[in-house]
Amino acid sequence: MMIKRRQSGRSDGAPRRGGDSPPARTAHSGGDRRKLVEQVGRRIRSLRVDRRGQRLTQGDIARKAHVSVSFLSMIERGERSPSIETLGDLADALGVSLCAFFDDGTPPAELNPTLRRLGDFMREHRLARADIDRLVAVAEAMFGR
Repeated sequence: MMIKRRQSGRSDGAPRRGGDSPPARTAHSGGDRRKLVEQVGRRIRSLRVDRRGQRLTQGDIARKAHVSVSFLSMIERGERSPSIETLGDLADALGVSLCAFFDDGTPPAELNPTLRRLGDFMREHRLARADIDRLVAVAEAMFGR
């Protein structure tokens, strides 16, 4: 007995992806999450069009990442929040690491001088995860959290 596979219903023939959905909205994270989705979308578009040598079309990237052109367009406009699997496929299609989607070009040292001092301290003393957890526990006890 042969079982027929259900068609994905997509015009480009790419398989439908699970987990790709509109940005989630919760009472605690709606605004921040929406901004992140928009930032990632802008970054994906930037990586696609600002390439040295050859500018890639949405169709090129969509085919390589196995998503529809319309879905990629919605991601780039910040209208859809792709799954981590889709982000990985997009990164592969663009020839970048996944973290490139979250890099806004600001060197971490310039984000906050206080955090830089803390990071330098942790590296200098080679603090392990358990040491950092203890350090945070002391800080929480000191400052009443």
